[in-house]
Amino acid sequence: MISKFNPLSWFLSFLFLSLAVLAVGFLMFWRPNMQEVKMNNEVRDQLNSEIAKEPQVNRRLREATALRAEADAQWQNIVEQKTPEIGVPNGGIDLSVNRWQLTADARQFRNEMQRDLNRQMKRGGVKLIAAPVIPAFSNNAADIVETGFNFPDYGFPVVIHDLGQVTVEGTYNQIMDHVKAWSDMPNYLAVADGLQLAGTSPRLRGTYNLSIVALIRGNRVAPPVPQGAADGAAGGGAGAAPGAPGAPGGPPGGFGRPGGPPGGEEREGR
Repeated sequence: MISKFNPLSWFLSFLFLSLAVLAVGFLMFWRPNMQEVKMNNEVRDQLNSEIAKEPQVNRRLREATALRAEADAQWQNIVEQKTPEIGVPNGGIDLSVNRWQLTADARQFRNEMQRDLNRQMKRGGVKLIAAPVIPAFSNNAADIVETGFNFPDYGFPVVIHDLGQVTVEGTYNQIMDHVKAWSDMPNYLAVADGLQLAGTSPRLRGTYNLSIVALIRGNRVAPPVPQGAADGAAGGGAGAAPGAPGAPGGPPGGFGRPGGPPGGEEREGR
């Protein structure tokens, strides 16, 4: 005998089967898709937020570019007014020459610095009581760049002298003008501080501390030479040692870029 399903049984079976299909569709398709849509919307909102910052970023870039150009212009002004020229004939020094030649050039450069210092000492019309003296450079070709020009320790070649106390005599205005004039010294950065006055007006005696800095221009430094080769050259030996220009050895190092601040990554010359 064949039993017959009543309509309620058919309806319930269809309902349970539909619920199962809907549950599988919800868990496997609808919910993951909605989560992906939500994440995509979040990413879209983040991208739109970043895109909205473009005008602000462009404005900051223009401001940074303008500041960079201003800093470059200021540094170029310092280079032109506060650094000696390249080469002994121009009153400066050239560190690209071989180091044996540099020991001779450095003596001339030291004398030129002393002449410049003596001229500056006359500013203000004061009478000089105790004069500063520029120290001599090393005569050793093996270490003249390192000891005399502080390279590569400072990352760029520079001559720094703390010249100690200077004593001058004159009126108050003369001494003040003399001390202030150090800030205008051509070819060098000079600092005078710790001024002390003694005596009875109008003739006073002023004592202060003086430091002088010479930033060296150039785009290359001659490579080091071996200690023995430098000693041999000092004792009359001849011939180029390894590392010297024209002899086997590594290429010369550089420092800063032309006209740029010292210490650049390429370390070429100002």
